[in-house]
Amino acid sequence: MQARDIRARFLSFFAERGHTVVASSSLVPHDDPTLKFTNAGMNQFKGVFLGLERRDYVRAASCQKCMRVSGKHNDLEEVGKDARHHTFFEMLGNWSFGDYYKRDSIVWGWEFLTAVMGLDKSRLWVSVYKDDDESFAIWRDEVGLDPARIIRLGDLSKGDEENFWSMADTGPCGPCTEIHYDQGEQMKCDHPAGCFVGVCSCDRWLELWNHVFMEFDRQPGGALNPLPMKSVDTGLGFERLVAVLQGKQSNYETDIFTPMIRKMEEISGQKAEGEARISMQVVADHARACAFTVADGAIPSNQDRGYVVRRILRRAARHGHLLGVEEPFLWKVADVVIDEMGDAYPELRERRARVLDVIRKEEERFIRTLRSGLQVYGDIRDAMRAGGRATLTGAEAFKLHDTFGFPVDLTAVVAAEDGFTVDQAGFESCMEEQRAKSGSEAVYREGLGPWRPLEGRDLSGFRAVFTGYEAVTGDGRPVAVRPAGRDGQGNDLAHVLLDRTPFYAESGGQVGDTGWLELLPTGARVPVVGTLPSEEGPALVVALGADELADALAGTEVVRQHVDADARLATMRHHTATHLLHAALRRVLGDHVEQAGSVVDPHRLRFDFRHDQAVKPAELSTVERLVQERVLDNRPVIRHQDMAIDEAKKRGAMALFGEKYGDRVRVVEIHDGAQPVPGAAPDAGDLFSLELCGGTHCLATGDIGAFRITGEGSVSAGVRRIEAVAGDVALDLIRREHDELRRLSGLLRPDGGDYAAQVAALLAEQKQLRRELAGMRQDSARAGLEEALAAPASVAGLRMVCAMVAAADKDAFLKLADHARDRLGQGGVVVLGADLEGRPTVLVTVTGDLVDSGRLHAGNLVKSMAASVGGKGGGRPNLAQAGLPDAAALGRVLAGAAHAVAAHVDA
Repeated sequence: MQARDIRARFLSFFAERGHTVVASSSLVPHDDPTLKFTNAGMNQFKGVFLGLERRDYVRAASCQKCMRVSGKHNDLEEVGKDARHHTFFEMLGNWSFGDYYKRDSIVWGWEFLTAVMGLDKSRLWVSVYKDDDESFAIWRDEVGLDPARIIRLGDLSKGDEENFWSMADTGPCGPCTEIHYDQGEQMKCDHPAGCFVGVCSCDRWLELWNHVFMEFDRQPGGALNPLPMKSVDTGLGFERLVAVLQGKQSNYETDIFTPMIRKMEEISGQKAEGEARISMQVVADHARACAFTVADGAIPSNQDRGYVVRRILRRAARHGHLLGVEEPFLWKVADVVIDEMGDAYPELRERRARVLDVIRKEEERFIRTLRSGLQVYGDIRDAMRAGGRATLTGAEAFKLHDTFGFPVDLTAVVAAEDGFTVDQAGFESCMEEQRAKSGSEAVYREGLGPWRPLEGRDLSGFRAVFTGYEAVTGDGRPVAVRPAGRDGQGNDLAHVLLDRTPFYAESGGQVGDTGWLELLPTGARVPVVGTLPSEEGPALVVALGADELADALAGTEVVRQHVDADARLATMRHHTATHLLHAALRRVLGDHVEQAGSVVDPHRLRFDFRHDQAVKPAELSTVERLVQERVLDNRPVIRHQDMAIDEAKKRGAMALFGEKYGDRVRVVEIHDGAQPVPGAAPDAGDLFSLELCGGTHCLATGDIGAFRITGEGSVSAGVRRIEAVAGDVALDLIRREHDELRRLSGLLRPDGGDYAAQVAALLAEQKQLRRELAGMRQDSARAGLEEALAAPASVAGLRMVCAMVAAADKDAFLKLADHARDRLGQGGVVVLGADLEGRPTVLVTVTGDLVDSGRLHAGNLVKSMAASVGGKGGGRPNLAQAGLPDAAALGRVLAGAAHAVAAHVDA
């Protein structure tokens, strides 16, 4: 049975039993900062299990794409070396949200594996939590399984959580039952306690399917309180199931991976045998991971998820290098992945061109990195062998990483091949030092405490009502407060939760609202400095400690809320302008343009998008004009508050990659052209922009006012950024530009023609004058050398010139040295000193015959001279230079030059 048939039969089996088949969520989770990648089928239902979301169904089934690239059982360096380790994998699952429970889950699971998939019942074993008598009885009495093949595991009282699953340290949890497949005696291990379910973790006892029964809410103290709604969450490993059904002992031998391995055989000209097979398995796995992550918007970079993708891609490229493949190849294997899996995951085919382009360009970058990095590593390796060292220092690993883009994990792999290790702790110390210098360490919301319910309020299942789409003021009742650390000035902060609020919480790139609260009946006024999202609703940030805030709210009957209306309006202008900008970019640059991030606040908009080259000035001008035309059209901004996600996608609504959307979504729609006739439908005319969006927007495009693009540049590989302003901010910019142009015109000739042409002519004239001046200075400096060149000193049988010269820049300095060396002829040494932009510098160059004979090394000489006065330098055998602490040090170096040369000749 082929893998695609197994996947389809699982989904149809549960669809026939009343389950809604739900599409896989993105690999890039947008609303869970604790998660780099989606790593389980239940991730998209987390809000349902926590009681924060509701769906239109109570039964669901899915095949979820997952990534696991860290942790005890997911060491990246082990992927490809054994039968089971993977980065990307698929998880089959079925869920019940307060509907069926243990009996149906267990009986259906057994039916699917034995009756539908045809697995041998005698090879199936199960484990249950030690106190889960209900599950044990179902397996024994209803399924008819021999009790000897039902193993009780785990004991919470002893800290053993085997067969007891928890979402986190607190929250939903419950017992689980796992179905294991016995692969036979030939696969058994030699575990000291015996090879058996729950004892060892070898491949004989292959865990296939875990059924989790969520019935408790674990409290901070460890108490297990019953949940109001019992749910089921199951996960069936797709790759493992396929391997069992196809009779393979390794996942890599199934038809999931063999097409990619065959492609690597074709590319490399080698057979998948021995070490070559391991490398091909690495490539097959990593090609899948790269294709899916890039399709879902995770682009290779040096940060966060992008760094994980880059590590995976470069590890695959490294294994291609080991197979003798010197040119980009992974994109070709990824193309096979798309062919094989595009039916199950249509987004792969839709984004094929971009996925392959991103992978190919990253491979090209890495090939350059590999060549330069391996050359530098070779120098380090030779020095280590000469010095008898076995460990690369953290500083050496950091140099390879920081200067040559060589990932530290790759350094470790290459070093291990030569029998060396890497000082990882030292490397991390260097990284920390760099972060401290650059200020690039990510800033998180620290100091956040738990909610403190007011007046005994129960927060379980609570969700505040947002009223900010219709109003910027409104009354609410206080529900809870919590400490929120301190601001940059050291002032205490706290969050307040209200039952209803017009304050918009930071989300989707839009900043949170600011404003103030009026506490009634006292009339006390509390400033709101921001609004952040929480699972319970918008958390209003106030500049008070939590205790002080709780005291202020004591006795408060109503909180009258006032959003800063001017700031909200300015933010709305920038947000609606962002939608117009996105649509305009797609029209001008192409449909491959996709949002990669945004910031929308009262002062500007910043829009990151996927595009592989700089936007040309003419293209940028066209984009700006298209946005301005839509503003002048003054078309209504249509907001669909509650649309089915399938309908929105059918209409072509743009979604942010990685954003998690429910079954019902909010959609913002804008049409093209001026309103055809007064009173016409707001959606008359061609569609210009249609996006899934929960932010606040203008009522009509004309409310945006002025719009100006202020900048365009690169963010990372394949991602560009545009910054722009709208409304009053844009008007202020236009006024400043007009005033500056007026001042500039006063400096130019009114009858001299185009102002830009006049400025260009002046700059060209200035450039020519500077060139002439530099030539005169160079001639003057050469003339100053003539006296020394006329009578070179004799040092240890060599002819030496030593002088202080005036040089405009480094290039002029080098030219003077070349001139002097050429004038000396054979057996010549030149030592020059100069002040280069305030930095005293010494330069040494020697003639070719001295280099060829090995009599004198300029790099060693200048290094010794600089070290004698506290400077640093070095260079090649024929040319080197060093920076010195001050002018006095330079004078001492030049004065001692003859002695230094004599000491190094033939040394």
